[in-house]
Amino acid sequence: MFSFKRAAAILAIAGSIGCLVTTQLSAQTSVCVVDVAKVFESHPGFKAELENLKQQAEQYKFELQQRAQQLQARSEELKNYKVGSPEYKQLESELATASANLEVDRRNKTREFVETEAQLHFNTYLNVTEVIGSLCEQRGYRMALRFNSTQMSADDPASIMQTVNEYVIFHQPRVDITQDVIQTIASKSQMSSRPDQLQNR
Repeated sequence: MFSFKRAAAILAIAGSIGCLVTTQLSAQTSVCVVDVAKVFESHPGFKAELENLKQQAEQYKFELQQRAQQLQARSEELKNYKVGSPEYKQLESELATASANLEVDRRNKTREFVETEAQLHFNTYLNVTEVIGSLCEQRGYRMALRFNSTQMSADDPASIMQTVNEYVIFHQPRVDITQDVIQTIASKSQMSSRPDQLQNR
């Protein structure tokens, strides 16, 4: 015998199940993916500062080589003095001091370059994650996962291992916000450079 109460109960249960499924689907679609490495490669400020740092490193390397050559040239002067003579000992001491100073300078400068590059990565990462967070807030994403969009190559063992160890196995193209992040950063970079351009006019 048909019962309106039973029908209402069945509809209520069906509605609860429907809400649960909708909630689960919503949770599944509230996750996006970002190729952070690709964003870094396309980041205008990061690329410019990294290139500038590389040029400084190359310049310092050249200066270091010149100083080493000068020390080598001075060491040849030792042949002009008798071993053990005051002049020989004096020059030998100067060369030893200069060589030690050169090594100290090299170590300090290397550490400085490493720290500067690390700070550059740190600042860029903060900038990138800020943009990602802003886009996620705008679009209702609750989580952003990092992934690698580079296709695996059978001839490249490194790419194979990187893909095998990738956390994101599958994603729908519409949840990949990499290009949106790149475009947002590029737009902000252009806007920040306009005042300088106007002042130069």
